[in-house]
Amino acid sequence: MLAEARSKFPEVGLEKVGLQELRTEGAFDAAICVDAMENVFPEDWPRVLANLRRGVSGGLIYLTVEQVADSAIREAFAQATAAGLPVVQGVTLRGGGHDYYPTVEQVTGWLRATGLDVADEARAAAATTAVGTSS
Repeated sequence: MLAEARSKFPEVGLEKVGLQELRTEGAFDAAICVDAMENVFPEDWPRVLANLRRGVSGGLIYLTVEQVADSAIREAFAQATAAGLPVVQGVTLRGGGHDYYPTVEQVTGWLRATGLDVADEARAAAATTAVGTSS
């Protein structure tokens, strides 16, 4: 995908980097993060949010945070701990992969701790969208 983008836009700098390793400072006007945060381990959320905040000069970060029914989270936690796996509440292991679904309160707390405010929030059946701005 990067090779194709480079061939079409050779003047644009492109880099493949994980959200945990993002080191840019003020390089972006805004950041959009869709279908990604559920792949971030709980202990990495504060670092990822801080990296996004540092990378955005305009202060606007758009996140979608997938929400899963509490009963599904409790069941996944019970199954994983019964199997002796070191998981925290909100982690699901499906098809050999890892997904983490924090509560809205956890996300709001991490945003605020990172110096971001929730400017707008919309809740749908399967996702919560939080738009954060620098405080």
